[in-house]
Amino acid sequence: MNDETPKLKALARLTALFSTNYAQYKSSGYDESNARTDFIDKFFEMLDWDVRNEQGFSENYREVIREDKVKIDGQQKAPDYCFRIGGMRKFFVEAKKPGVNIKDNPEPAFQIRRYAYTAKLPLSILTDFDEFAVYDTRIKPDKSDKASVARIFYCTFQEYEQQFDFICNTFSKNAILKGSFDRYVEENKNKKGTTPIDEDLLFFVEDWRIELAKNIALRNPDISIYNLNTVVQKTIDRILFLRIAESKGIEDADLLKTVSQSINVYEHLNQLFIRANIKYNSGLFKPESWIEQVRIDNKILSNIIVNLYYPDCPYEFAVLPVEILGNIYEKFLGKTIRFKGVKGGHSAVIEEKPEVRKAGGVYYTPQYIVDYIVQNTVGMLIKDKTPDEIAALRFVDPACGSGSFLVGAYQYLLNYHLDYYTNGKNKKAAIKKEKIYEAAHDAYKLTIAEKQQILQNNIYGVDIDSQAVEVTKLSLYLKLLENEGNEASGQLFRFSDMALLPSLENNIKCGNSLISTDFYAQGDLGLSDEEQFKVNCFDWDKEFAGVFKAGGFDAVIGNPPYTYLISDEIQRYFQWMYKYQDYQKDLYLIFLEKYSKLLKQSGTFGVIVSNTWLLSVTYRKIRQYLTLSYRWRKILYLPEKVFSEAVVDTHVLIFDYNVPKENDYFDVEVCRNKAVTQMHTVQFSDIPKDGSPINVTVNPKGRILFNKIIQQCRPLSDYCNIYNGVKPFEKGKGKPPQSDRVMKEKPYVLEGERTGKEWSPLLRGSLIHRYTNRWNSDYWIQYGEWLAAPRDPAIFTALQKIVVRQTGDSLIATVIGPGVICRDNLHIIINNSDLSLLFYLALVNSKLLNFIYEIINPEKGEALAQVKKSHVEQLPIPVINLSKKSDKTAHDNFVALVDKMLELKLQEHAEPNPKAKTMIQRQIGAVDGQINEAVYRLYGLTEEEIGVVEG
Repeated sequence: MNDETPKLKALARLTALFSTNYAQYKSSGYDESNARTDFIDKFFEMLDWDVRNEQGFSENYREVIREDKVKIDGQQKAPDYCFRIGGMRKFFVEAKKPGVNIKDNPEPAFQIRRYAYTAKLPLSILTDFDEFAVYDTRIKPDKSDKASVARIFYCTFQEYEQQFDFICNTFSKNAILKGSFDRYVEENKNKKGTTPIDEDLLFFVEDWRIELAKNIALRNPDISIYNLNTVVQKTIDRILFLRIAESKGIEDADLLKTVSQSINVYEHLNQLFIRANIKYNSGLFKPESWIEQVRIDNKILSNIIVNLYYPDCPYEFAVLPVEILGNIYEKFLGKTIRFKGVKGGHSAVIEEKPEVRKAGGVYYTPQYIVDYIVQNTVGMLIKDKTPDEIAALRFVDPACGSGSFLVGAYQYLLNYHLDYYTNGKNKKAAIKKEKIYEAAHDAYKLTIAEKQQILQNNIYGVDIDSQAVEVTKLSLYLKLLENEGNEASGQLFRFSDMALLPSLENNIKCGNSLISTDFYAQGDLGLSDEEQFKVNCFDWDKEFAGVFKAGGFDAVIGNPPYTYLISDEIQRYFQWMYKYQDYQKDLYLIFLEKYSKLLKQSGTFGVIVSNTWLLSVTYRKIRQYLTLSYRWRKILYLPEKVFSEAVVDTHVLIFDYNVPKENDYFDVEVCRNKAVTQMHTVQFSDIPKDGSPINVTVNPKGRILFNKIIQQCRPLSDYCNIYNGVKPFEKGKGKPPQSDRVMKEKPYVLEGERTGKEWSPLLRGSLIHRYTNRWNSDYWIQYGEWLAAPRDPAIFTALQKIVVRQTGDSLIATVIGPGVICRDNLHIIINNSDLSLLFYLALVNSKLLNFIYEIINPEKGEALAQVKKSHVEQLPIPVINLSKKSDKTAHDNFVALVDKMLELKLQEHAEPNPKAKTMIQRQIGAVDGQINEAVYRLYGLTEEEIGVVEG
């Protein structure tokens, strides 16, 4: 508490001053500006915040952004303070004059909640120094809410000293740096009403889409499905853009609202779009006569527009991050409008796109992953360069979706340029050349012209979906205008006819990044219009002729699609065009091959992809290609699910298009809780070049040990046959000969029913534990043709077999006798050698082979981890010669130890006395230790190598 004593003394002086002149400060003559200067600024300075930027941080890294009053239509459009760490918003503070009743007046509460909810900030503060209120701003605000709704803390200035621990430990800069703020947020999450803005706004946007689609389909009976999707998308994009421009003061207040009250709303909207086209000249508002002739009912458009305005609208568009809008649109693009009925009729419905349905949904890349990739590609390439040097660099996302990676790259470039120009030695020249201007006292911004130039010079993208292309452009335009106000359309262009937005027609294009026009060399394919759109051939060298004349792109970034519905024609094309594919079931593998055709020599790609390319035994060609053609710079291991809705395991690759050298090194990093740390450095010579699976998460010592063991052993499949268990009849997939001949559980299978030969015990994975089978008449099955596939009789008749549980992140096995049917969540090992099956069981359950297994298939800690049959087959087994006395002794010792272990496990399960059970468990631990020590001796491990395994 000693560290806080000076702060408490300063706080006591400040509250005493306020108390002494209380009546004056509460009077109408004392305004908010004075309250901020006299009290609120000083209060937050006590919490270690550099409110006045006395440290002289650059614009991008000021700790506190203090906004001047911006009012549009009588409503303030930005919070008074934004508190940031490393340029990232943490919370807002809205200040009022002391005469305002914060405790009971709902309007100021609604105001701060709208700001912070829209900005997706969890907590924010409302204060006039007389009162101090904290709101949980994850709870969606409503205009009818009382001031107390979502308020989680309240005190008056007389209670500041008493409540200082809470305030300081939550909102001080040091508390945020130490994680106290985030912990407090985490402890108070999942409260009723905490719907994130991206989910909430997506609901509204999708509702607009269905209402527009139904109405346009009804009023325009001849419209095609493609044109229907286009006009709906453009209408939503244009309305959103103009509403956001209004909120920033770039457009007149109530521009859209006025139009919504006209006699013919759509006609007046189109007139507005034509004027916007002249002003912005970007393609976003480019007039198209067929779109202008579409009929839309007034009621539909008016309802959309009115609900975008205060107080009906819970969002403040002036502070809406572009990244959140991108998240919304990414999911929005996963669905499409279809006509309902055989002949279409004129009823429209919204359906998930087939390729999205197959992939299990749309997965938006989290911002921290975008930032990591951009920093390690764009950031690396522009480091220490001048703006003139950067102007020659080209960055592309060949599957750009809603544009999240391009927006991230653009933001990084904007930050770099502003830092460069505001550097002391560059500032004067940058102002003279109109690269920056002073927006407020000692606060600078890039000019619109400079931001336009950066965008057109550096940012490129392609997507097969025309709607995605339009959304990417929209996202980039909104990023360009993100921190602008009314000066963007006024002061900056008093002497210029330059439009506010640049054209991106030459930068962001629609096409299939993987298919060129040579696709049609296959002959007349007789493709339908819909199939033509799916093919959507794209010739990179023609579409970006200038880029490829200069050698190609400097960096490729993005998140390529992982799965896709591929026609036979496209499949044949891929097999002909791409030479390093074992088979095409994941498009990301083809993208990994395509990147070398897009990059300059020494160019870089940074992408997040599935980790199957490194680990699957089937992907040998692409693995060999990437190991021989690229210098690996970084791999970011992602043990936590990046895409919460998806089951795919991912990692980030940062590779340079350069032939690697054996003495090259690359970094393996790990990301946990969004924090990146170094795991280890790997020498490239340690990576197999023959296409063998690679586990980069193993530290170098573990890799050396792994290679040593693999070289001196043979795979388990050389000694044993490994099978998958049987798959019972699945409902909806054919019909069994008798309706009751399916898997039955104990309640339905009585003793008298099991007298025939058809019934057999059914063993499931959940019943198997190390050296233990917990089956106890739980499940039975009638085995026959109705099961998924016939099986080798040996899996039923073998006197002994090892079963390995499929579900889990480690090897769990035991031995069972004949006559038991194993479910398909078990793998079956049947001995085909002169060694005892118990010998193999000891090895499979040992620490060493579990260590080896984690290298072969690194799914440790993953929620949906699975032991795969192919990985069991690869387990390394030493060569044992039973005619050799030492080998025979070692072998027999394993058999004796496992016999003892199986006996102890049965005793443990049957023992009801807890004390006796504990004694048995201690014996089990001792035998387990003996087995592990014997395994280490068998494989010839040194003490240091044992340490690697145990570690």
